[in-house]
Amino acid sequence: MNDRNRHPDNNRPRRGPSGAGSEGPSDGRLVEVHSQLSRDKDEPAEGFSLTPIFIVFLFCGFGFWAGLYLTQNSGNFAPSAFDLNAPKASLAGGPVAFEPDAAKGQTLFLANCAACHQATGLGVPGAFPPLVKSVWVTGSEDRLIKAILAGFAGEIEVNGVKYNGNMPNIGAGLKDSQVAHIATYVRQAWGNVAEPVMDTKVAEVRKAIGNRAQYLPADLLKEHPLETK
Repeated sequence: MNDRNRHPDNNRPRRGPSGAGSEGPSDGRLVEVHSQLSRDKDEPAEGFSLTPIFIVFLFCGFGFWAGLYLTQNSGNFAPSAFDLNAPKASLAGGPVAFEPDAAKGQTLFLANCAACHQATGLGVPGAFPPLVKSVWVTGSEDRLIKAILAGFAGEIEVNGVKYNGNMPNIGAGLKDSQVAHIATYVRQAWGNVAEPVMDTKVAEVRKAIGNRAQYLPADLLKEHPLETK
């Protein structure tokens, strides 16, 4: 018989003085220790914590205030309500009275007319006539509006100087109010003195001439002769 068979107890776990096996604490002991540790610590949580109640009330109050503010100040979300330059009548929902604006006219003039007549209104000698102290500008508003709407081609005389040029119909692509602003500006800029032009007058002239071709100066002067100074 070999040593393994003669000493079968050699492979059994030996117990220490306390009687516990060398393999470690029993299952019951482990459960007891784990329970004690669990009572000493908070249960683990994954990204969740209670929101303080005052934060909830704060957000509710903010939402109520925002809704009240929009109700009283939204202007029904109309585009004119957010236009600082919109006339008050428009914001009130009533008809908007047109007001000739030389400042707006200057902006439109610089964008559409200054290439020929120059920002100074003096034109280009021998090529483009001046608008300064010109009865073509300060005289009949009908004649001026027609020139802007339809343009004209041919020889004209301004302040004793003849010009043979071609004025395009820049007003055909502009609104009545824009044409009125331009006409008002040139009639009151550079020392010119003349009445402003209303958008209703531009609409009237536009309807009368339709989509006509450029005027010949003689035809335009036949309808509206130059005024004597």
